[in-house]
Amino acid sequence: MAFAKTYFLCPTSDFIHPPPTGPLSLGSIIRSTSSPQYPLNRAKTVAVADAFPPVVETDWKKTVSTEKGVGLGVYAQFLQLASGGLPVGPEVNVAHSNTTKSIFAFDTVTTLAFEPTQEYVQEAVKAPTIQTWLREPKQKFAPSVSLFLVTGMKLVKGARIKYSTSQSTKVSGNIGIDVPALATTFGPKGRWNSTNDDETEINRESEFVFAFRVKRLKFGRKLAVEEYNKGAFLAIGDEKDDGIAVLVEDVDGSDIKTAIAVPDVAENGIIYCVSA
Repeated sequence: MAFAKTYFLCPTSDFIHPPPTGPLSLGSIIRSTSSPQYPLNRAKTVAVADAFPPVVETDWKKTVSTEKGVGLGVYAQFLQLASGGLPVGPEVNVAHSNTTKSIFAFDTVTTLAFEPTQEYVQEAVKAPTIQTWLREPKQKFAPSVSLFLVTGMKLVKGARIKYSTSQSTKVSGNIGIDVPALATTFGPKGRWNSTNDDETEINRESEFVFAFRVKRLKFGRKLAVEEYNKGAFLAIGDEKDDGIAVLVEDVDGSDIKTAIAVPDVAENGIIYCVSA
């Protein structure tokens, strides 16, 4: 059974410390899933009171491997012209391939998660930094803008991470000249290979944030809370692997007492921003 990929990989070039000392926690609101270490509401994250019980796994390991290849059959017509019109041998085959492999192994993996309620979302977007961001011209006059609410985290200890890449080029074939009158072929036949490998290994005993999951906060005429997994790395759970963002709920900004109506020039309407 195929599972949807729902967890995004944290950058390992700069390890993110676990909460409460690190910048990321349940309830963090981030601009992009590629930069989770810079939450907008770090100074005023709404505490999560109804988180699910932590789930601890031991001796956890995952291998991810991808390969991209390009094959090219070159029918060397120019050789036929160069040989005075004599028939040319079959073809030259050129194959390029790039392979990347990542091996993640951890002594323990602790999963933290919660399901945000409508009330929680309404309170979370009141953070002054969120409101300042929404009032910037780029966001204020856009038809809709998005932020991401962190709803799950995977904290790991005893990490052993290995990255490897391999680039190879293979050439094979026959570029000889066929001479039917002599029932023979003149010219070279053979193969040529070139490979370039690189490997990096990282070990870390202390705990850090390995991956996280989010819901998208889509600010438009209403504040929509959606599932979001575009570009996710880990498949966790039993969600259908359809890759489609599913609308969970709409928060009607007009129902929020502190909401401020802002003109939406693009759609000739209004959007609601919640004041702090």
